[in-house]
Amino acid sequence: MAFLELYPIVVSAILWGSQWTTKRILVWCDNEATVAIVKRGRSKCLQIMKLMRKLTWCACKYNFHFSAKHVPGYQNDISDALSRLQIDRFRKLAPSAAQHPMKCPSSSDVMWS
Repeated sequence: MAFLELYPIVVSAILWGSQWTTKRILVWCDNEATVAIVKRGRSKCLQIMKLMRKLTWCACKYNFHFSAKHVPGYQNDISDALSRLQIDRFRKLAPSAAQHPMKCPSSSDVMWS
């Protein structure tokens, strides 16, 4: 589960890292294991470490600092709406979100090899 929670965080860093220069990025996550991994910067799982290396590389490349905070899923309405594909609800909760989806990088670009 931590891998699936961390993956979109890394995709976000790839897509928007250049806009985060000199910023402190706090990621809200409802998975406590993922929060612990992001805070520690490491995991025993090799696949998760590939993601953490890519996230760290993006942070160095774009000069931003990242951390994570645990937020119960029921308190994170926007993410909950997206994860359930409730697009109308998402649009009401986040009216300033882009109207069209962005193209995500390929998995080979996300995973540090």
